[in-house]
Amino acid sequence: MKTKDKFLFFLFFIVIIALLIYKIRFFVTPFILSIAISYLLNPAVNIFTKKFKLSRAVAVSTIVSIFLILFVVFCAIIFPLLYNQTIILVDSMPSYLEYFSSNFYPNIVAFFAKLNIEIEHDFFDLIRNNEFFIEGGGIGKVVTNIVNSTTFFINMLSIIFIMPILIFYLLKDWHLILDKIDSIIPEKYSHQVKNIFSSIDKSLSGFIRGQMNVCLILAIYYGILLGFLGLNHGIFIGVLTGILAFVPYVGYGIGITSALIIAIFQWGLSLYDVGLVLIVYLIGQVIESNFLVPNLIGKQVNLHPLWMIFGIFFFGSIFGILGILFSVPLTAISSVLVRYAFNSKYKI
Repeated sequence: MKTKDKFLFFLFFIVIIALLIYKIRFFVTPFILSIAISYLLNPAVNIFTKKFKLSRAVAVSTIVSIFLILFVVFCAIIFPLLYNQTIILVDSMPSYLEYFSSNFYPNIVAFFAKLNIEIEHDFFDLIRNNEFFIEGGGIGKVVTNIVNSTTFFINMLSIIFIMPILIFYLLKDWHLILDKIDSIIPEKYSHQVKNIFSSIDKSLSGFIRGQMNVCLILAIYYGILLGFLGLNHGIFIGVLTGILAFVPYVGYGIGITSALIIAIFQWGLSLYDVGLVLIVYLIGQVIESNFLVPNLIGKQVNLHPLWMIFGIFFFGSIFGILGILFSVPLTAISSVLVRYAFNSKYKI
């Protein structure tokens, strides 16, 4: 097959699959998540079947049970922490708003006045007069958002109850599924398809192992240093920054923005204190970019930063928050397919 023909074929195939998934994205979400989790757990199941001479069903039941127990324990630890931090943050909001009204808002009013734009001179008057708080205006939007959030919560519960069943059957019949897929592939393309899936497996496994280590190290680094600086919610923000590092650029951006906002509210425009928070994040970025990622992930994923950023926006626009979370693995898969279509040894 010529390079041009291969490219057109894969381009057409990817577009059709993307359109199909986009149309039924809410329906396929539990299946996609189940396949991803099964992919991660399958090596452990293989070890249990070989090392302990267990049947596939028993090994799968054991691994899935351990996974669910760890997941529940993780949620039992994280959710109360999130709840407590949220309550503390909500209780702190009046003092934050008061500080903003006294120290920052007058400068904003003066800035707009120089542009001949008149705005409320009192920040709290601006809030009270804003249509967001007027009945039938923003309140309706808030209610709508709450209803939508409730619907989302119900959908998430249904996913949680459905996914364990899907994961069990996927893991139990994992090799049978692969053999079935292999049997329906035309023999003339079988070798090429196996090479593609082998490249995808190598890229994904290298990324997942390395990124988990990177996230753990960064969570410890940011959590300890921000806590040591005395930043309000510092440990929470630091650990969250490390966890969100799974999504390149997005996690770091959320972390540094949150830390700087809290630092300004806590210490005002103190160059020393706010600067220390900024230095912690700048050093963390240097460590991540120049030491952790090259050594722990290295060239396993083989993705150019521009390609990665495009993947975050592309898959985020299609699948929402799940697309952002899984943007790098999905981009890695797409990169393998595109490289194969061009039949090039150079990275995208």
